[in-house]
Amino acid sequence: MPSRPTPPPQLVEVATKVDARLQAVLDHQSSSWGAVDPRLAEAVDELGRMVTSGGKRLRAAFCYWAWRGYYGEAMAEDLVIDMGAAFEFLQVFALIHDDIMDGSSTRRGATTVHVRNAERLTKLGWRGEARRFGDGVGILVGDLGHVYADQLTAGISPRARQLWDELRIELNLGQYLDMRSAAAGDLDHATAQQVATFKTALYTIVRPLQIGVCLHGAPDPDVLERLDRFGRPLGQAFQLRDDALGLLSDEVSLGKPVGDDLREGKPTGILAYARRHASESQQQVLSKVGCAGLDATDIDDIVSVIGETGALEDNEHQIDALVGESRSMLEQLPLQAVGTTALATLADYVATRTF
Repeated sequence: MPSRPTPPPQLVEVATKVDARLQAVLDHQSSSWGAVDPRLAEAVDELGRMVTSGGKRLRAAFCYWAWRGYYGEAMAEDLVIDMGAAFEFLQVFALIHDDIMDGSSTRRGATTVHVRNAERLTKLGWRGEARRFGDGVGILVGDLGHVYADQLTAGISPRARQLWDELRIELNLGQYLDMRSAAAGDLDHATAQQVATFKTALYTIVRPLQIGVCLHGAPDPDVLERLDRFGRPLGQAFQLRDDALGLLSDEVSLGKPVGDDLREGKPTGILAYARRHASESQQQVLSKVGCAGLDATDIDDIVSVIGETGALEDNEHQIDALVGESRSMLEQLPLQAVGTTALATLADYVATRTF
C-alpha cells in the first residue's frame, strides 16, 4: 500500500471549521441537558466522544467546495459549515448503528458505544443484560446524532432539503441491502456495486456536492447531473479503496478490526472478482468467508488467496480508471476555479488514502 498521504489543505481548512461547529453544538447540548439532569448529559457526551474521536470530514469538504465554487464569496459560509456539521452528525449516527449491526468492538480507534456501555453496566453492577443495555444506548445515542443533523439543516433551501431526504433514504436502504446480501450470501459483483452506490458513491460524494450548490436555491438540473457524473465514479473509487483497506491495513491505522468484512461476508468487488477467478482449491478457502469465527490465520489465508487471484491488482486498476473518469469531468463542472481545484485535490486524496 502507498504511504499515508497528508490530508490536503482544502480538507484541513473545512475540517477545522466544521469541528469547531460540532464542538459548539455538543457543548451547548451537554450544558443545557445537564442542567435539567446530569444523567441526560451522559448521552450527549457519549455522542461527542465518537464525533470527536476522528473522521476525515470528507462529506463536509465536498459540500463546501461545491458551494464555494458555485457561489464564490457572495454568501456567508455559516450555512455551509452548519451543513458540513450535519453530515458529520449523520455519519456518526450511521457508524454507531452499523457497529451494533456488525458487532464491532472498535471504531476510529475507540471502543464502540454499544460495547462501552455494555461494559459499563457490568462494571457498575447494574441490573439487566449487558448486551441489550449496550445496544439500546447505542441506538439512542446514534438517533440523537440524527436529530442534531436535522436541526443543523433548518436554513437550507427546499431543493437542498429534498436532496438531504433522498440521501438519508438511500443510506438506510443501502445498509439494508448490505446486511441482507451478507446474510443471503449474495456476493456477486452487481450486488457489491449496488451497495457501493447507495452507501458510498451517493452518500459520501454525489449528494454532498449537489446539496452544496443547492443550499441557497434550485440551480438548473444540468448542474446536478454534471456533479453526479463527476461524483459517482469517484464515490465508487472511494469504496474500492475502502474494500482494499479492510483487507490490507492494520487495526491502528484503520481504527477498527481488520477482516471484519470477511467475517460478515459483506459483498465487495474484490471478493466477487476473487470468486470468479479462483481455482477449486482456492474456492475452498474463499468458502469460509461469512463465518463469524474466522481467526487471524483464516483471514490471512483468505487474503492470500484473494491476492493470488489478481483481485487486488484489478481493484487498483479500477480505482485508477474511475478517478480518471471523474477528473475528466472537472472542466465540465459549472464551478469557479477555486472549487474545481479543490475537488481535483480531494479526488486524488480519495484515491490514495491509506486509512
